[in-house]
Amino acid sequence: MAEKVSVLEREVNATTIPLIAFGVALNIVVGQAVQLIKLPLYLDSIGTILIACIVGPLAGMLTGAFANLTLGLFFNYAFIFFIPVTLVIGAFSGVVARIGVFKRWYSALPAGLIQGVLSAVASAPISALMFGGVTMGGTDFLVLYFRAIGKSIIQSAFLQGLAADPVDKAVSYLIVYFLLTRIPRSILLRLPGYANT
Repeated sequence: MAEKVSVLEREVNATTIPLIAFGVALNIVVGQAVQLIKLPLYLDSIGTILIACIVGPLAGMLTGAFANLTLGLFFNYAFIFFIPVTLVIGAFSGVVARIGVFKRWYSALPAGLIQGVLSAVASAPISALMFGGVTMGGTDFLVLYFRAIGKSIIQSAFLQGLAADPVDKAVSYLIVYFLLTRIPRSILLRLPGYANT
C-alpha cells in the first residue's frame, strides 16, 4: 500500500526547494526593478504566483513570505509587515491554478483582478495602521491624493489598494500565464502543482 504524502512533503522537498528559491529571487529582482523606476505597480508577486501554480499553494505562500522577509532584512523593514498579504496571494493563486485558470489568458485575467481585490483588503489595514498609508512605493501618490480630498488614512489606503492592486495582479497573472506557455509541458507535468491542475 502506497504511503500517503503530506502537503508539506509534496510541496517542500529536495526537488521543489530550488524552485521556491527561484521564485523568491524573481519576486525580489522584478519588484525592486519596478520600485526603482517608480512604476505605479508592484509586480513583486510574479514568483509567488508562478511557484503556487507549478508546485502548490503552500510553496507559493513560502515563496512570498521568504521574499518579503529577505527584502525586509536587506532593503526596507516594511516588507516584513506585508507577509500576511503574500500568504493570501500564494494561497489564492495556488487554489485557482488547480481549477485551471492559468490554462487560458481570458480566465487568468479575471482571477488576477479578484486576487487584486483580496490583496487590497489584506494590505490596507497594515499600510494604514503601521505606516500611515505611505510605504515609499510607486503608488503612494494615490494615498496622498485620497488624503487630500478628505478620506481617512484607512479609506485612502484601501482606495489606493483597489485602484492599484487589481491591475497589478491582473498583469502579474498574465505574465505567469505567458511564462507557463513557454515551459515545455513535459517539464510542467512533472511538477506537483501543475500536475494537479
